[in-house]
Amino acid sequence: MLVDLLEYRFLKTLRGKCYDILPNRRYVDGILKLIHSTLKSAKALEVNIKEIELKRWLLFQSDRERGYAKGNMNIRLIDLHHIRVLTIGYDGKTTYIELEVSVPKGWRKLIESLVDRANKGLMGYPARVIVKDYGLGKNGLHVHGEVQVMVPYELYLEVMRRYSEPRGINVAGVDVNVERIDAVVIDEYGNLVSNKTFWIKRATHMGIRRKRAWSLIGEQIHALLKWLYSQGVSIIGLENPEIIGYLRYYWIRNGERKGGKWNCKVSMFRNSIIERITWKAPLYSMKTIYVNPRNTSKEGEKIGKKLGLDRHLGSAYIIAKRALKYL
Repeated sequence: MLVDLLEYRFLKTLRGKCYDILPNRRYVDGILKLIHSTLKSAKALEVNIKEIELKRWLLFQSDRERGYAKGNMNIRLIDLHHIRVLTIGYDGKTTYIELEVSVPKGWRKLIESLVDRANKGLMGYPARVIVKDYGLGKNGLHVHGEVQVMVPYELYLEVMRRYSEPRGINVAGVDVNVERIDAVVIDEYGNLVSNKTFWIKRATHMGIRRKRAWSLIGEQIHALLKWLYSQGVSIIGLENPEIIGYLRYYWIRNGERKGGKWNCKVSMFRNSIIERITWKAPLYSMKTIYVNPRNTSKEGEKIGKKLGLDRHLGSAYIIAKRALKYL
């Protein structure tokens, strides 16, 4: 079956069939990679492919190019406020159009650095354009959507790093749950130093948009890391996330449910938060360590009573103790 093929084989098998619809290799490869990842994820999650529904938006994705192509041949950032996109008509003819984009204030320095290095032929970047809505107005056709650029992680750390070295050698344990992120700090001898809970209830209410929810969670993750840095933490222990599929499905809901599908979605939500902590910890010059999550809740509840902590903070303490050996 196609789902069992490696990505290279998958692209090679289907690329020619897609050229009749979209005669551009870069766009075709971008689409096929998304389809391949979706099929892999559906198989891992045991989801019937026929049950997968497509959202009502149009997406163009193009892989990064080598340096001489200034980052991306099809979707290229001209500067901080403009992007050039290759469009293809029904007759197969190609046209470049220029779009105005707005970059969030916190990301401008990073995007400026990316554009500068791409224009010098030093770096490429994958990019995509998502068209969510369109219509005809007095000034002609207008579209509404997003432009997404994937920045190399090394550049992200270089430009966005907050601190060059940790303040101490303490170890932290972080326990992630649906509504809260709990952190416990211990010293090199395993003694309890401090603890704190970071609430993400607002991000898990029903009806909140996914983008807004992850923005709120991101704020709490930065608050967590800033606090850990102030406590002299150099190593952060996290439960080893279970890898299920290749895509990350975010299920944001208030409360818990029993059942295989619900537990799977909650697990994916927690894993996504753990991954974000892992990505962002180096910005604060802290290292993350994955520990065995077995029985952290049971052991945490017992130790929590002795230390005057609730069961979630107790779990964080157990995680910190397991990470201590990496000090």
